[in-house]
Amino acid sequence: MQPEGAPTMAATNTGGGFWDGANSFLGNALKIWGDYEKVKAVKSSNGVTQKEHMNTAELDNGAAVLVDAPKTQTAQPKEPMVFGLPQKTLLYGFGGLLAVALVMKAIK
Repeated sequence: MQPEGAPTMAATNTGGGFWDGANSFLGNALKIWGDYEKVKAVKSSNGVTQKEHMNTAELDNGAAVLVDAPKTQTAQPKEPMVFGLPQKTLLYGFGGLLAVALVMKAIK
């Protein structure tokens, strides 16, 4: 028989191990993030960040900035494209169909 005010085993073990682990993980993650932000602050106060940014090549889309490939200018197509085909090819095709239709009309 237990005294009336004494906690039982079920009441004290309410998954504390999981929450303690989660709390420890989040605490460590925040500490690491804080350390990272401190390093960034020191770099930007010394001007190192601006120098790194000026010396870093950038891709055309701007998505990847830490690569060794320089930006290149994309060449514009010399001829307009219609439905993925060059305009001249499409016009020649329609011209050929028109010529065949006229020949068939003349034969009839």
